[in-house]
Amino acid sequence: MIMLILQWAILSNIRESVGMTNEWFEKSWNMELYVLVSISLPVWMYFIYFDSNRTKGTIGKRIMKLSVRNSENQRISPGRSFQRTFLKLSPWEIAHIGIIFPTPIYFEDEPTIRLLTIAGLLLFIAYMASIILDSNGQSIYDRITRTIVIENEKTKHNIVYKQ
Repeated sequence: MIMLILQWAILSNIRESVGMTNEWFEKSWNMELYVLVSISLPVWMYFIYFDSNRTKGTIGKRIMKLSVRNSENQRISPGRSFQRTFLKLSPWEIAHIGIIFPTPIYFEDEPTIRLLTIAGLLLFIAYMASIILDSNGQSIYDRITRTIVIENEKTKHNIVYKQ
C-alpha cells in the first residue's frame, strides 16, 4: 500500500515539479535511485519489519496463519529478518539492475534481453524450485538464514532443520 501511495504521489503529482522529467529518467543512476526509493526500500522495510519478532507477521502471513521462525522455534530478530529479506528479494533487485543499466530498457529503441535480468529470473526460479523440492518447504534463503515459514498451530512442535 505504501508503495502505491508513493508511486501515485511521485508519478501523478510532484514528479515534474521536482525535476523528474523523462530526460531525468533516461539516466540509469537516476532511474535506479527512483526505483530504490519508491519501490525497493518500502518493500524491504515492510518485510524486514513485519517478518521480525516486532509484529505478528506480514498481512499475507497473518491471513494464511503463517509465521517465520528460527532454529529455536522463535520469531526472528530484525537482523535475521534483514538477512532473509536481502536474500529473498535479491532476484528482484538483480532484475531491476538488469533492466536499468547500462541504459533504462524503457528508453531503448530496440530493447534486448539482458544478462542480469535473466540471472534474476533464474535465481527466482531456483528459489521456487527449492521450496517445492524441500521436504520442509524451505527455500534456499531460508536454509541459509536458518529460518522456516510454518503454520502457527505448529509452533508448539519441534522444527527439524537440515544441514
